[in-house]
Amino acid sequence: MENIVFYFSGTGNCLKAAKDISKELANCDIRSMAKPFDFTKQYDSIGFVYPTYFYGLPKRVIEFIKNINLEDNKKAYFYAVTVHGGFAGNAPYQLYELLLKQHGIKLAYIKTLKMFQNYVIMFEMSKKADLITKKSNRAIIPIINSIKAKKSNRVNKLTKIMAKSNRDFLEKVSTMDKDYSVNNNCTGCTICEKVCPVKNIEMINNKPEFRHHCENCLACIHYCPQRAINYKNVTQNRKRYTNPEISYRELAEFNNK
Repeated sequence: MENIVFYFSGTGNCLKAAKDISKELANCDIRSMAKPFDFTKQYDSIGFVYPTYFYGLPKRVIEFIKNINLEDNKKAYFYAVTVHGGFAGNAPYQLYELLLKQHGIKLAYIKTLKMFQNYVIMFEMSKKADLITKKSNRAIIPIINSIKAKKSNRVNKLTKIMAKSNRDFLEKVSTMDKDYSVNNNCTGCTICEKVCPVKNIEMINNKPEFRHHCENCLACIHYCPQRAINYKNVTQNRKRYTNPEISYRELAEFNNK
């Protein structure tokens, strides 16, 4: 039997985690949740690796889970890894509840994985990127071993305050790109267009324009080699971060797979 792991990633953290899992599972494919997926075969295990956005799920992950057809794969082992920089909040239970309500599937195993906090429109980047990355590389090892052993665990239910925070974010996220700007450092290299997982960027007259179905993943801000893309007057002097093992070319390749 084959295995598959779905991911959603802006700055490479979740893709890195998905790749780590895939390496340890036999015949394991990796697919982005930014694109629709039609099952043509049955899988032994199906995994989801995704970031935490305001204590919950990204909008595109919710849409992917709602629309995917799992009817022929209900006997698979389902697991998930919620990546977070600060606190995972409701992101684990939200996926558990969504799979159960939409597909009648009970998630067997879910764990949180702390990786580098890169939400630069709210926080300055920590100087401890190397240390945090080393810790996350160690922390994923027992998670992978549990997945290989097909272990199960329980997940805590939603809390109302955190659920509201995520709902408020989801209501406004698509048009948050109206507050993005592109300065004269832009060289028209098209990296931002390539790394955007949801095709929200189009190059017009050699400059990126935003199409208002944004996920606020910040891939365009972090991967821009000229620091030309910014959010309001907040990010101009802040550091950037992308996962050190995921180049923009690799992220673009996997997002378009």
